[in-house]
Amino acid sequence: MKKKKIFFLTGIIGVIILFLTVYKSGEEKVFSSPLTIISEGKIPRGGTLYTCLTEEGLSNKEVWQISKALKKIFDVRKCKANDNYKVIKSTTGIFKEFKYYSGMNIYEVNKTVSGELIALEKKILLEKSVVGINGTIKTTLWSAMYEQGLSAETILNFVDIFAWQIDFLTETRQGDTYRVVWEKYSNGQKKKEGKILIAQYYGKETKNHTAMNFKDGYYDLKGRSLQKQFLRAPLNYRRISSFFSRRRFHPILRYWRPHLGIDYAAPIGTPIATVADGTVLFKGWKGGYGRFIKIRHNSVYTTTYGHLSRYAKKIRKGAKVKQGQIIGYVGSSGLSTGPHLDFRMIKNKKCVNFLRLKFPSKKRISTSHRAEFNRLKKARLRQIAVILSSSVSPKKIELSSRSKPK
Repeated sequence: MKKKKIFFLTGIIGVIILFLTVYKSGEEKVFSSPLTIISEGKIPRGGTLYTCLTEEGLSNKEVWQISKALKKIFDVRKCKANDNYKVIKSTTGIFKEFKYYSGMNIYEVNKTVSGELIALEKKILLEKSVVGINGTIKTTLWSAMYEQGLSAETILNFVDIFAWQIDFLTETRQGDTYRVVWEKYSNGQKKKEGKILIAQYYGKETKNHTAMNFKDGYYDLKGRSLQKQFLRAPLNYRRISSFFSRRRFHPILRYWRPHLGIDYAAPIGTPIATVADGTVLFKGWKGGYGRFIKIRHNSVYTTTYGHLSRYAKKIRKGAKVKQGQIIGYVGSSGLSTGPHLDFRMIKNKKCVNFLRLKFPSKKRISTSHRAEFNRLKKARLRQIAVILSSSVSPKKIELSSRSKPK
């Protein structure tokens, strides 16, 4: 009886202490039981894990021990701003447990009865859902998708998938429609966007395109890869200020002469990407072109990029570049009336109109995978049919779900 009373009084005292310890360093403290205090926080911009833990009342020795224990599974120097952490201590201030949340991983440091610190790595378990949406463009693709709740990541993935078929900055029109089926992961607190499974775009200017994810890439319904030999444009631009022409009045030189390239108007500093794999033939100043890059892609095609403000790192003569790799940034160097990229495509040593060229797909579905591809295609088209038949379109529609660690 006496022991029960002492235990009760101890519990009451513990609860009172916890309620009195509500705030510390501007962050709210919560408790899970009368024996522990849980302190939660985020790594501030420019901060370190060391400063955060010392502000939580841990000694330099304890912080060092935690870092040492984590060393085997996580480099604390890679802690990023806004990553969450949790410190668990007893009501008397004795350290018991530390948790650090990075991406889809949890890094834990637990104190054993003997006082040893043990580090563990755990994966955050999320439930996978397959969702779809059907929409119509009123102004831009971005605004239409964003208003329907699609994340920036999913919108950019959609644009990237069709990068070889559609220029979404110039070829979208009011009334164009799109459909997307993609994966989402969530556990109530943590959310993550997954890959796009199938996407469709029906445009007045672009015609109709379907992209289906299969193994290592995206393919049309005939099994042809959507990835082409060349990208449709070397940058995200605001407008084309000058088209390919055999006779154009030069705004600075003030006389008529050929303009055998395309001028993409864009703000200074806009990244410029190479339109295909290749080798840098020239990097440097070239007369009226200003800062200039020339890339050979194969024995037939070469491209040039002029009026740059600066070059990307590691771009030099002889360097190998990959399709979509940033090689420089928009500027107004050389003979230029404003910031833009002068882009030229050279075929067999002659400049050609890049906007009129059509390139074949890089590859097709192999015969050995054709049956599997056709089965998946039927399943994906059924998902598209669900979206189109729904009375709540264009809202997101749950197509299927199952639990899966991610």
